[in-house]
Amino acid sequence: MERMRSLPFLLLLLSVSGTLRSQGPYYFYHGKDYGSESLVNPGSLIINSGLDILQSATHSRQLSTINFRTGVRNVFDNLKDPFTQINKFGWNKFIGQEVFPTSLSLEKAQWFPNYTLHLIGGGVDYRMMSEWYAYRQFPFPSLFAGLTVATYHFVNEAVENDLFVGPNVDPIADVYLFDIGGVILFSSDAVAEFFSSTLNTTTWSGQPAWNPEFNTLENHGQYYVMRYKLPFAPTTSLFYHFGDNGLFGLSFLQKNKESITVAVGATQKQLRTTDVTNGARTVSVTLGWMAGVYYDRDNSLLFSVMASNRINEKLRVNLYPGVIDLWGFSPGLFAALGNRSQFIAGFSVQYSPIGLAYRNKM
Repeated sequence: MERMRSLPFLLLLLSVSGTLRSQGPYYFYHGKDYGSESLVNPGSLIINSGLDILQSATHSRQLSTINFRTGVRNVFDNLKDPFTQINKFGWNKFIGQEVFPTSLSLEKAQWFPNYTLHLIGGGVDYRMMSEWYAYRQFPFPSLFAGLTVATYHFVNEAVENDLFVGPNVDPIADVYLFDIGGVILFSSDAVAEFFSSTLNTTTWSGQPAWNPEFNTLENHGQYYVMRYKLPFAPTTSLFYHFGDNGLFGLSFLQKNKESITVAVGATQKQLRTTDVTNGARTVSVTLGWMAGVYYDRDNSLLFSVMASNRINEKLRVNLYPGVIDLWGFSPGLFAALGNRSQFIAGFSVQYSPIGLAYRNKM
């Protein structure tokens, strides 16, 4: 039995060690010193992705309220003995809700973020960080990238688990099927080239900032974009923006590889427990609307405005490094409006994992 319980961790180790190869072409990281790419580093990725769920109204943005100890323990208990937890949850439910797209109902569509955020998004993050480490001549860049994304995946699962204690099959599917699958998938140059060249996939992360007065994390989040050029209109592309949202729109290429994009769609307002069977829970989301306008240069985001009916946030404006020059220094700036006349603003600095923020009230 102990050998069976250790098997998933052995598979995880093999999947990461199997990616130890010489670094190939750069698909998702090119060392740009402007825009969203200038803020890419291991620390910012762990913050943006690991704590992404704090954007939901279900969770407070105050870091002191994170039930990290309980979350870590429960996620670890589920990952070390996955088959027992799935038995309690039910294999048919597990496969139908977490693995294969058998339903479009929100209550049974946990598979959707598994494919978009964990398989594709996590795979892009892994390959991007492998290139980030290689660009800086780290030894074993793929190993360091694997450890980086494994860290943020585990933090994400622990924070999302919150105070729940018991069978939780969500991290089992996320980690063992889709997170590991993303690493393996994007270890292929052919796959990375397809997503990079044909779909123009990249990451447009937030500019995370810490507010010391209330000990809150502001303006964070890991987002991904895809653009597919229309064959009959070469300067126009279909656009998809996804993270804790899904926005569709059109992107219009301008001069100097700069683009203006307009998109609308749905966003996650909050998490909710929809079922608890044999102590095992099912978590779904409540959706709202969101719209965004984006301005980027060569796939590196320079400016964005996002409006929504989210509970925590109504409007967010981001200006990334490389747009304004203050005596040779180019910071990133942001401002946001929330409920009850909340106002948040702050700044980021290139190559720093986190900036500083102001908040007028909780």
